[in-house]
Amino acid sequence: MSQLRINTPKVRFFTLASGGSVAYASHGSGPYLLVPAWWVSHLELDWQDEDFRAFFESLGQHHTVVRYDRPGVGLSDRKRSRFDLDDEVVTLTELLDHLGAPNCSLLGISCGGPVATVFTHLNPHRVEKLILVSSFVDGNDIGNDALKQALCALVAASWGMGANAILDLFDPDMSAEQRKSLAKRHKESASAEMAAHLLGLTFRMDATDAAQNLIKPALVLHRSKDRTITAAAGRRLAAMIPNAQFKSLEGKSHLPWVGKEADQFVREVLTFTQGGHSRTQAEFNQFRQMGDVWVLTYDQKTVHVKDALGLRDLHELIGHPGQDIHARLLANGEAGIGQANTHEAEILDGQALGAYRQRLIDIDAAQQQAAAGRDESLYEALEAERDTVQHELTRALGLSGRQRTFSCDNEKARKAISARIRGSIKRIDSLHAELGEHLRQSIRTGNFCCYEPVEPQRWRV
Repeated sequence: MSQLRINTPKVRFFTLASGGSVAYASHGSGPYLLVPAWWVSHLELDWQDEDFRAFFESLGQHHTVVRYDRPGVGLSDRKRSRFDLDDEVVTLTELLDHLGAPNCSLLGISCGGPVATVFTHLNPHRVEKLILVSSFVDGNDIGNDALKQALCALVAASWGMGANAILDLFDPDMSAEQRKSLAKRHKESASAEMAAHLLGLTFRMDATDAAQNLIKPALVLHRSKDRTITAAAGRRLAAMIPNAQFKSLEGKSHLPWVGKEADQFVREVLTFTQGGHSRTQAEFNQFRQMGDVWVLTYDQKTVHVKDALGLRDLHELIGHPGQDIHARLLANGEAGIGQANTHEAEILDGQALGAYRQRLIDIDAAQQQAAAGRDESLYEALEAERDTVQHELTRALGLSGRQRTFSCDNEKARKAISARIRGSIKRIDSLHAELGEHLRQSIRTGNFCCYEPVEPQRWRV
């Protein structure tokens, strides 16, 4: 498996409509690949595991991979009182909405599989490809009632003994060091009571109806000797989905990132998501810092440029394509998704102001259609969006309705950032004319700066 190191993903949060924060992290570049949460997880602790990190870094070479801690575990809100499959689907739906992604591919691992299956059935227009790994369609396929009840009771009574029992199922050949590390992560990811509730939820999951009515491409991968969820359960899942592909891999581990087959899992996933063509590393652009030098690759040509502030600005913009970032935030080194803007940086320019006003008109039209179709959930979602847009306009406009002007500091930031970005592009152009031209055409500077390529690009940053 490739050992290309991607920076530790930044953890961000969003708030569910029902309340409570959900932690998520993304890394890599390219089309979105969302990974529905499995039993218990911890975004930071999981990433520290070498096998886990290598597995997801490899996927991140071709996709923007998004993981999250489900409510009740990890870095998400630890309070949770409802435990059903519908709640899991809602969390996934609201995360995709929060990301602003029109569509994605889904990688459903273990109990994340039924969540991905139901979401795909309900939102076929938002899913490109569905991959189900070591998963199942019905919790009854995992084991008999006596076994399920015993496991839940053991986890609730003794987190230590329960974790060890689960690890025996996950991989009987796991080394003592691996067992100790994973058991510790499990116990730090959730309380014994929460882990038992979520284990019970896994056993109750049933995505049969959704699987039988799927209309999207699906790939089912399963190890032949998986003892947690047997290969027979994987075959039953694949048989239920119309035209699903099923592939059996060797090995015993339930966790796809563990064992020598981990590379094969990655290859199968990428081949499927990319329509049968797994792109090579050379076909990807890169804009990465290595010490005092930036390594820039574009159109399969690589150059090295000495560090400069303008290069850091370009790195930030390329890392968040299509996102407007205020020059003040770039100047202060505070840019990035999820960063809180200062009140000055939130003032809208004329173009953004017009866009917000047009969006209000569009929302009115969409709400009329939703009302005519009696789609209450869509109407309420549009109403919430209206409130957000109006709030932004209120902050941007004075009481008289006239647009507020930018402060002197903002104007200084605009000029400084524009100058240093232009200077860095000029330096790049002297070494790599094609990349220099691409950046001139794709980078917009001003009060808000943005990387907007005409054709989508895949970058390692």
